[in-house]
Amino acid sequence: MVTILIIMYTGIVLVLFKLKLVKPRPYPIACTAVAGVLLIGGVVVVWKLCAPMSSKVVTTQYVIQLVPYVKGQVKTVHTQANQPVKKGDLLLEINPDPYQYTVNQVEAQLQATKETVNQNRAGLQAADANVVKAKEGVAQAQAALDQAKAAVANAQAGLNKAKAGDDLARIQEQIALNLQKTDTGAISQLKVDEAIQNRLAADAGVMQADAGVAQAQAAQQQAVAGLSGAQAAQQQAEAADRQAAFTLKVAESNVPAVQAQLDDARFNLTQCKMFAPADGYVVNWQVQEGTMLVPMPLAAAGTFIDTSDTTIAAVLPQNYLMNVKPGNEVELILDPYPGRLFKAKVDTVIEATGEGQYTTSGNIPIAAKVGSYGMLAVKIRLTGEDQSTEIPLGAGGTVAIYTDKGKPVHIISKVTIRMKKWLLYVIPSVEKP
Repeated sequence: MVTILIIMYTGIVLVLFKLKLVKPRPYPIACTAVAGVLLIGGVVVVWKLCAPMSSKVVTTQYVIQLVPYVKGQVKTVHTQANQPVKKGDLLLEINPDPYQYTVNQVEAQLQATKETVNQNRAGLQAADANVVKAKEGVAQAQAALDQAKAAVANAQAGLNKAKAGDDLARIQEQIALNLQKTDTGAISQLKVDEAIQNRLAADAGVMQADAGVAQAQAAQQQAVAGLSGAQAAQQQAEAADRQAAFTLKVAESNVPAVQAQLDDARFNLTQCKMFAPADGYVVNWQVQEGTMLVPMPLAAAGTFIDTSDTTIAAVLPQNYLMNVKPGNEVELILDPYPGRLFKAKVDTVIEATGEGQYTTSGNIPIAAKVGSYGMLAVKIRLTGEDQSTEIPLGAGGTVAIYTDKGKPVHIISKVTIRMKKWLLYVIPSVEKP
């Protein structure tokens, strides 16, 4: 385009000289030459800063290494290399039998663990019932003891009453005997015999009451022993209940662990099928039926090209990017599509370059090798209908970025890029990247 501007300016100057509007003398010739350099140079500077162009362009797509999560022998390959697939399509299948066996085994283990929990829960319920029963036994034994204590008190009271009666009978007997000795006519023999009989009956009553006290005390001791036995049975039932509760807790804690093992086994089983992570195609297929795959990045089954997200990276001098901002309109041509103009927008200006990065090592950087080419990359995304175009990975081309400044000079880039899109029919790459 600069050449065209020079030719146009030279033609105008020659016409002026031919028509004698400017005399072809040394001074006017020098002035027109300097004016041409300044005029064209100024236009070029404004053009480069306001509508920069670059042929250092490449299309980029995400590349995914197809590494299996589980190891095993390839059972079936469902997709051929370089054939378009949709996200979720089945690519290959690893023999799932070993992982299915593991799932079956852990499922049985989980079922057994749950049955153990149910048994321990039933044991805990039985232990709880035994505790309740033991507490009822203690209550009954306590009631029997209280009843025995009351019987002892009653028997003791009866004994005291019998002793009092016995003492009275003895006094009455003694009085009758004394009266008989002093005066035989003062009391009849019948009264004396009656007093003796009353005393003997009172003695028998005392002996009977004493035996009742002994019997009541024996019943009380038996009730105390029964209470002790009931309390011991309660303590034993409570200990068994605590043991049953602990056993149930341990069994219940085993269920989540076995469930986690089952989830892991089922996940491994699902990983026997490898699905397409996105829309795209597989390249560099390294498998066929019978191939042994292992979950190692160095032994990938193949490489997957994600065509659902295509971006364009363009490299420009740093000073050309002073006015470039995200959202600026972009026009580009791609080598695989001669005669076609794509619409896009600036996504990001990547204000970093690897030339400024130092790798951590034991070596001191060599100062003589420090430097930069002064280039930065711009990330560009297609817009409109062009977004659906399947662009090959690594395609080259040319971009023209239209900033918000110097819009009159945008026409230069517009004309230039349209010229280049037609030249692609005969020249594969207009400018070597």
